[in-house]
Amino acid sequence: MPYVVIDSGHGGYDKGASYFGYNEKDITLRVAKKVASRLKALGFDVKLLRETDEYLGNASERGRMIAELKPDFAISIHVNSSGGEGKLTGAEIITPLGKSVARFEYYLREGFEKLNKFRQIYSRISGGEVVERFIDPETIRYTKTYDSRNYYGIIREAWNGGVPLDIVEMFYIDNEGDLYTFLNQEDKYVEAIVRAMAKAFNITYREEVTTQSTHPTRTEYAKTSQVKKPDTYYRVVCGSFYAVEDAKRMQQQLLDDHYEDVWVQQVPIK
Repeated sequence: MPYVVIDSGHGGYDKGASYFGYNEKDITLRVAKKVASRLKALGFDVKLLRETDEYLGNASERGRMIAELKPDFAISIHVNSSGGEGKLTGAEIITPLGKSVARFEYYLREGFEKLNKFRQIYSRISGGEVVERFIDPETIRYTKTYDSRNYYGIIREAWNGGVPLDIVEMFYIDNEGDLYTFLNQEDKYVEAIVRAMAKAFNITYREEVTTQSTHPTRTEYAKTSQVKKPDTYYRVVCGSFYAVEDAKRMQQQLLDDHYEDVWVQQVPIK
């Protein structure tokens, strides 16, 4: 069976990006554990680089650790940020310059596109130049590879040790809409990664069967509440977005979760 290593970005004193009360290191570890559990259920041999909130070293050191483990493939799970501007949204995949087979990236993009905006698949040369990677849908291979030094230490050191490793940037944590889009679909992000990994290695993918929890509707609250109904009521605001498309996406998620009376309201910025 395929052997994969999963790195949870950051850890210990290194919180990674931190906004709205959430730390990157906590999100990445939680997702990595869920992905590992699901992959093991499908028959994968899985190693978590860290299983607790600990600092393992810088990116290059982690890449060397992964190379020593000699897996067939590895991923480093992260969340993105734009330095607090909160203007960017969506997922990205960063892959080695010399990687030719693109099955994991192809199917992960396919899965992420169903959840939120997908930005791009790219590689980065050591001098800093970003190279967007394009996939031939018939062969599911990259249209071009590059014989250059990888910029990111974890990718570079793993690749130098014979291990292809992708950095998976799931969303932008400094964009409140992106953050809550993820939090409301976290298990779907997990399944997108699991499905992509299974299809990449031609392993039969079986979706995890979960019992969907339904939230009481406003009508059901009214039926069960013993409090005398006042002349006023209180609203719960679920999020604020710059783009109407993001607001409508959140609206649809709430409707799918059986909430009633969900609407999008335009509010001028003062």
